[in-house]
Amino acid sequence: MTDRQGKKPEKKHLLLSESGLRPDAGKAKKQDGCIDAEASPEDISMGESGFSEEALEQMDKGDTLGAIILRIDDMEGIADPDTAGDAIRETMEAICRKSGGYYRTAAAGEYVCLLPGANEKQCTDFVQAARKHIARAGNETISAGIAVYPTLSFEKEDIFENAKKALAHAAFFGADSMVCFDAVSLNISGDAFYQAGDIDGAMAEYELALEMDPDNVNVYNSMGVCHGERGDYDRALSSFAKAATLDPEDVFAIYNAGYIHMQRQEYEAALDYFRQALTIDDTIFELLFQTGRALYELGRPEEALYHIRSAISKSDAPGGIVYRYLGDCLLAVGDTGEAARTYNSAVKLRPDDAHCLSALAHCYESEGQNAEIALVFGQKAVEIEPDNGLFHHRLALMYLNRNRIEEALDHFEIALGCGYSAAGPYVESTRALLSETDAKENAAGS
Repeated sequence: MTDRQGKKPEKKHLLLSESGLRPDAGKAKKQDGCIDAEASPEDISMGESGFSEEALEQMDKGDTLGAIILRIDDMEGIADPDTAGDAIRETMEAICRKSGGYYRTAAAGEYVCLLPGANEKQCTDFVQAARKHIARAGNETISAGIAVYPTLSFEKEDIFENAKKALAHAAFFGADSMVCFDAVSLNISGDAFYQAGDIDGAMAEYELALEMDPDNVNVYNSMGVCHGERGDYDRALSSFAKAATLDPEDVFAIYNAGYIHMQRQEYEAALDYFRQALTIDDTIFELLFQTGRALYELGRPEEALYHIRSAISKSDAPGGIVYRYLGDCLLAVGDTGEAARTYNSAVKLRPDDAHCLSALAHCYESEGQNAEIALVFGQKAVEIEPDNGLFHHRLALMYLNRNRIEEALDHFEIALGCGYSAAGPYVESTRALLSETDAKENAAGS
């Protein structure tokens, strides 16, 4: 049996990202023992219902209170869950009778215990006693989340919710784990809210976590991520700086600081952070990708190619944005054929990515391939982003190659109007060509 008191769980830190790997808001998967991001607050809260009036009266009277949630591990794999459940209930009744506690069934294989007057040590002793009883009855193991009152500014009725967060914390350590509610429990809870798109809920949890542990590096990093998502870049950088001060080897805080500079288009500063992070860990997909992206934005596509390809080698499913930047780098170094294949991969993942559609059309046109598809992609790109001058310019060139001069002129003029200055000379030359063509047609007609 392993109890994981006060230790950090093995989990990924939050990363600022645009690679498409982070779950969409509201689509976060429920981890075993974690808050269901799609559940309502009523579903998440354990509440007090189900306890006897005597239990609730004792809860109101006491100055201290302990709450425990026990869950049978791997309930689905138990051959006879009814028998296992009966054994747990008998254990709960016996131990509660001895300790003066109360219990109720919360869900299949899950039990809530209330221990009036108990402190943390008495709660952990309760769990250990329960484990011994259950071990004698069968091969089942249990995980436990413990919370006590008073803790911070929490009310008594919050104790059940805190115990559930502790149980979610225990789930990160696997079966047969026990955790007392702490700052890490709040950090994990905040991460669940964040993954569900509830930034306010996440921030509230992180703020409470810092009250419990003002020097928690993970929480400062998580706070910084939330500030970054809100566009409050100064506060984000301040949070990441605090995390890095507490732990100079925290690669995630350093990476996230670099990403904030990317958002500000401060690419040299971003690259400095990314390179610092790479000296600590050069295997993180996002770090490699963003390093490549920063190099590309600084006009160094050859170096960018190395890092983006390295990033792809670390992921089983890179997002479309990754292939988009890889294609941009290949196009910049003149490898049009490989760029076309890469943009094609990007379009399969993101069919409405106007940038990739236009670039793929341009590559096909340059290579003399798929002429009809190239024109369709070029047209679709300007439909999606009608204010992009480059896309109109590329489409105009395709029309010009097909001797559709009036349509070419229309799009050259739109491109110029959108601020794409390179279209200027083409507007003049195409107008001259159109006039010359009209003159020839008039002469032929006369």
